[in-house]
Amino acid sequence: MKRSNSPTIKAKAVGLFGILAVLIWILAQSAPNPNWVKPYPRAGFGLSTSTDAENWAHQLGADWYLDWSVGSRYPVQFPEFWQMVRLSPNFVIKPDPEKIRSLARGYPGSVWIIGNEPDNIWQDNLTPEEYAHTYHQLYTLIKAADPSAKIAVGGVSQGTPLRLEYLNRVLKEYQSAFNQKLPVDWWTLHGYVLREERGSWGVDIPPGLSENQGKLYEVSDHGSLVLFEEQIKAFRSWMKVHGYQSVPLALTEFGILMPAAYGYSPEMISQYLKDTFSWLDTAVDTGTGYPADQFHLVQRWAWFSLADKTFPTSDLLDVKTGRLTQIGQAYRSYTRNK
Repeated sequence: MKRSNSPTIKAKAVGLFGILAVLIWILAQSAPNPNWVKPYPRAGFGLSTSTDAENWAHQLGADWYLDWSVGSRYPVQFPEFWQMVRLSPNFVIKPDPEKIRSLARGYPGSVWIIGNEPDNIWQDNLTPEEYAHTYHQLYTLIKAADPSAKIAVGGVSQGTPLRLEYLNRVLKEYQSAFNQKLPVDWWTLHGYVLREERGSWGVDIPPGLSENQGKLYEVSDHGSLVLFEEQIKAFRSWMKVHGYQSVPLALTEFGILMPAAYGYSPEMISQYLKDTFSWLDTAVDTGTGYPADQFHLVQRWAWFSLADKTFPTSDLLDVKTGRLTQIGQAYRSYTRNK
């Protein structure tokens, strides 16, 4: 058969070859990366350094994250992103309400955390009464823009009696001002063990409270698994007492903040990560746990953090080398075996 030199046939052949090449490339990109770990739905991380959250979620087997801000992400995107509105005294809200409304409409079904450690003078620093009113304002705004949005109370820094008293006053003020129980789709909590003493190291005293001391933890207590568990159990009990047992709980920050010089080596922190993850995975209580999750105490948790410039002790990622730290490897090892 005579070979054709038709330009049309040549062009079609080149076109088909190009399409085939593109299809092969797409298939290669969609094939599972051998370095990826299947995401574990409960596990997440905090992200305070600019990097590729999706890549590191795949590497770690994390399913969700937060970065203490709001963003243009759909809740079905991987990893799931939790929105957070930051607050300041005198009803200062960041970002402004119009942007919040726009994002709520544009990205329906998102989780919105209202504030970050409002009980901490070094963070959002609101009195319980200020927080109750600000929460109401934002709850109403976001739900009007997106009825499917899930609103979360911003996590207090730890589950101690002093912090629970702060929340008691939030609930009391909300009931008094709006003649209803505070509505919430998620409760959140931070799982640190830090000293509560006015003018000392740690988390000081919540704004608006008159006490000068709370739990006088020492530096050596910071990595106590017993105290970590005790606080979460206390928080779940508090939720039960106030009628919130049927609300899920997320631990949106926990880890080790103290440096190695204080006895917190990578080896110690790696073990702490494994121990806390294992406990969170298995801690159930039919009296206080979440009924829809087989009475688990905590439904989701986020390690602090992937990479943080101020508190790098527990970093999962070494940004300079682009590799997981020893602690990151411990995280990955845990999720890989789930």
